[in-house]
Parts: sequence; structure tokens; C-alpha cells
Amino acid sequence: MFFKAFAALLVTALAVSASPALQARQSCSQTYTVVSGDTCSAIEAKTGVSDAQLHSLNPSINSGCTNLGIGQVLCLSTGGSSTGGCTSTYTVVSGDTCSAIEAKTGVSDSALHAANPSINSGCTNLQIGQVLCLTGGSGGSSPPSGGIDGLGEFSIYSCSFNELNDVFYSATYYDPDGGIGACGSVLQNNDFIVALGEGNWDGGAHCGQTVNVQYQSNTIQVTVQDLCPGCQGANGIDLAEGAMAALDSNYINDGVISVVWSFA
Repeated sequence: MFFKAFAALLVTALAVSASPALQARQSCSQTYTVVSGDTCSAIEAKTGVSDAQLHSLNPSINSGCTNLGIGQVLCLSTGGSSTGGCTSTYTVVSGDTCSAIEAKTGVSDSALHAANPSINSGCTNLQIGQVLCLTGGSGGSSPPSGGIDGLGEFSIYSCSFNELNDVFYSATYYDPDGGIGACGSVLQNNDFIVALGEGNWDGGAHCGQTVNVQYQSNTIQVTVQDLCPGCQGANGIDLAEGAMAALDSNYINDGVISVVWSFA
């Protein structure tokens, strides 16, 4: 009897031991990862969230907004998606221009500007981490099921001779800090694990499955161990910090990167 009671207490303790950061991330419908140079006003301009809402959802931010940390994951919304009627979104990365984004996603210049009126006529005010609405996108499409190169809705490069096109999705990172992931395992920051967005979660059917992730010339393999309700786009993923560091040596400054991923 004593052993059963002790076991029950132990299970309860483990269930509530998930880190506050992990619990907060999993309750958010949209998150933002702080990058170098960010201020509260800059984040609000990028995401469209109000100052009051940003502070309300992230009480760790002090009144002067002087304690933001690069790589810090902020909650932007706990309700439905803040992207309104967008079928898909795109997160601006270093080096992006409007023409580059249009080439990656297949959206026209007029549609990009129409869906994102904050972009000026010369497209000179894009900011890294800014979430753009894409019209005519395919946010609900499934990731390629074959190798690391697959066919998808977004044609990234204009290819010939039946060359396959890469499909890019947003990848962020987080620190589980010994919390329990949605697949039921205790997760550490250096684990090579991935949290799938809700568009590919499938009720946890992929728990334990291996995923190939490619960023530029680097490719790693990670294991599905968590759910990421706040991931950007239906096919966005969230990597534990150790996996992200192995994939992108400049991950702290990059914050959000565009990757190619598929189930192995």
C-alpha cells in the first residue's frame, strides 16, 4: 500500500515538473524568439501584438523591457492564430528581400504587399523574425515523406530536368530544462529532439520517429518527442537547443531559420 501511494506521488511530481518555459510555450498559440537588437517596440512592430498584451502574456519582461535575452521565447497569443485569414505564414530570415521571399514561396509581389501593408514600397523595412502573411500559400500541406529533398506546394528554385525542389519551413528552438514532453519522456536541453507543430502532430502518432532536418549544408537527425502548438506555420518545428546548435552555429543570433525536414 505504501509503495503504491509513493509511486502515485512520484508520477504526480514528474507530471508537474515541466519547466515554466515549456509549460508557457505549450499554452501559446503563437510564439516569437528574441533576436539580436530586439526591443519590445520592435517585436510589437514585427508581430502586431500590443504592448499591453506582450507584457501580460510575458510577465518576466520588466516594465522598461530591459531584460530581453537573445533566444528567449515569448508568448504572443493564447487564443487562435494571430495571422487572421492567412493560410500560411513566412518568417523573415537574415538576407531576405521581398523578391527572395517571393521566389521561395511562390507568392506574387502584389499579393505579398497586399497581405502585409506594413511593408513599404521599396521593401526596405523587413526585419529578421518578422512574420509575414502569405496569400495563396499552403500552410496546411504535409511535409515531404521521402528523402530530405521532396516535392511540395512551394517551389523554392526554378529547376529543370526533373530536379526536385526543396520546401522550406520555419524552425525555432527551446530549452526543455528537464520537463516532460508531450510524448511522455523527460527532455534535456542537449537532446537531439524535435517538437512537431499541430499540423503534423497526428495525436502523437509520430512519437519516437526519426526526422531529417537540413539547414544550408548541415543535416542532422532528431527524434520526435514533443508538441509545439506555437510553431510558425502548420509545418513549423521546434528543436531542443542542442540540436539547433548542431544545425546552425549562429543559432542565437538567427533565432528563426528556414529548414528542409522530412520523416526518415
